[in-house]
Amino acid sequence: MKTKLAYVMMLALSISCNNESTAMSTIEARKSPEVLNFERSVKSLSNPENRATPEEIRHQKSLELSDRRKDILIPSALELIKSTGASDQEITNTTHGDRDKILTWAVKVYNDKISKTNSIPQN
Repeated sequence: MKTKLAYVMMLALSISCNNESTAMSTIEARKSPEVLNFERSVKSLSNPENRATPEEIRHQKSLELSDRRKDILIPSALELIKSTGASDQEITNTTHGDRDKILTWAVKVYNDKISKTNSIPQN
């Protein structure tokens, strides 16, 4: 009897943990590759090699990212913007190569895509 009870408890625990990881993977699975890539780029800013240097902190005027750190985000930001159907020419015409405008546009796209992803009901 104790063996059966232990087996049932182990099975229940296994199912419970499995359902939790399934829910998390479902949320991640609904995000587009471009969104996931942009998230990874933003998270990479906290890596030791990408943190603000003492010199960058000294010359920092506000909470704005340094040019070096913006350059880390630009490739994934452009990829995210292009995922909306924007062409290279449209991006160039709209931003004139200004990194701040590119990143602002990418954050807007990111927020739109995340809100749409979160509004899709789960099964």
